[in-house]
Amino acid sequence: MPDFEDLKKELLGSPEKLMQKKPFYRGVKEPRDMSFLGLDLLINQTVQAEPTTLKVVPVSQDQFLKELDPASHDVLFDENVPSITMKTKDGGWVDIKFSRVAVPFQKIIVRKHVLHLTGNKIQHSLISENPDEKTSNNFMRIKQMWNKRNIDGGIRNMIKTQKSVGDAGLLFYFDRYGKIKCRVISYKDGYVLCPHNDPNGDRLLETIVYDVEGTRYIDTYDDKYRYRWTNSNVSGTSGDGTEVGWKWHKPVEHGFDEIPLITKRGDVAWNEIQSEVETYEVIYNVFLAIEKRHGWGVLYIKGNYDDRGKKLAGNIILNDTSIDGNGDAKYLTPPSPEHIIQTLDKIEDNIQKGSSATFILPKDIRLSGDISGVAIELTQSLDIENGMDGAKEWQNVIDKAMRLFKYGLAKEMVATGENPMAVTEYELTEIESEIRVWRPRNDNEYNQMITALTGAEVLSKETGAEVNTLSRPDEKARLAKQRQKELENEARLEEDKSQKVEDFQPKNQNE
Repeated sequence: MPDFEDLKKELLGSPEKLMQKKPFYRGVKEPRDMSFLGLDLLINQTVQAEPTTLKVVPVSQDQFLKELDPASHDVLFDENVPSITMKTKDGGWVDIKFSRVAVPFQKIIVRKHVLHLTGNKIQHSLISENPDEKTSNNFMRIKQMWNKRNIDGGIRNMIKTQKSVGDAGLLFYFDRYGKIKCRVISYKDGYVLCPHNDPNGDRLLETIVYDVEGTRYIDTYDDKYRYRWTNSNVSGTSGDGTEVGWKWHKPVEHGFDEIPLITKRGDVAWNEIQSEVETYEVIYNVFLAIEKRHGWGVLYIKGNYDDRGKKLAGNIILNDTSIDGNGDAKYLTPPSPEHIIQTLDKIEDNIQKGSSATFILPKDIRLSGDISGVAIELTQSLDIENGMDGAKEWQNVIDKAMRLFKYGLAKEMVATGENPMAVTEYELTEIESEIRVWRPRNDNEYNQMITALTGAEVLSKETGAEVNTLSRPDEKARLAKQRQKELENEARLEEDKSQKVEDFQPKNQNE
């Protein structure tokens, strides 16, 4: 069994090791030698197993940022894309102003992925089969504060960041008022995430590397402390007499019972179709250059005309005065490059397939017939399938976010005196949280379905109140309060009825 504490001490004692990070990569350099497959093998014969020999091509997160920003696409600076020139009267050539165009496919794909993962609020369910009133109230309080602190928004920004730059972090913390909150740690903001696992693959330490005014910080989190290294001269030279080297700071308790930083890494949303996007942009810009140079029509007039023209119904009428009468006038346009347009359409289809992102524009909707929600849902089946896969992939992040928020909120309740037993009670309140993949639907039809299922007792009224699109986080409490008022009114009516009957009773038998 490996000694995890010795491994942790080794990492914490070396800033260089804390800054080690597995790179992102795209493609390979050298494939495995598969020459043994050419041999004649028996059906039950085996071959010698060997570790992989693939050499991957690393790609920096700066490259992801360039690909995400249309203003930084390579096509804008590609001198191989043809320009437009015009011959002048003196025999020289002059460039015609022509701006290249970048297409923001990457941003569109990121938005589509994020929409299907975060278009619906995260759904919370109480695991206990027969919860008591205290547990139900605690569950309702946790959900209310989750919405009030916009933890859904933090998770959405985390997913968007990971889909944009490859990795992202969500740091839970207590603000200066002691309230539990979270914020996104992003490479776009200058933070580099360096997670460290134990030999079993479980997270041992989470490290953030960033620079502030020339000073490099290394913040590392474990289950109890936040550790910090700083270096005020990261270049390693001391020209101004300042101290060179790393400085260790006293560890600070972060206040949680586990690492308060959640990290997630994976491929960017457009990783599989970057080459198609680059090809599309090159062909598109060549097409635009040709259209701008040769795409203008020409008014062609043939015959013998004088300068006097007659105007009829707003049009100029020219009469041909030539003897043969072969005059003609027509507007000539260049042939349409259909093959280029078809190629661009085909590449766009491949981009949608490879990225699991469907681009539906108003021109794609035919209003002549009835379009059902099922039909639209089928057109976005790639998006929905990708979202369902992503929901499972992000489940660990959602679970840890709920654990950290519950623990932080419990400590906040204890500190404010609202619930001195919140730490114990919230720990016993087991909540299951999961992403509900967004898909096109009609809210009226959805609510009618929920009402029908509730009336048929397939769903409980409590569940119907919770999943209905018009419900509020405290909907069950409102229903309970409403039911309590109804019971009180019924009891008051019964009491009034009994009082009236009693008033009509004789006071004594002689009467």
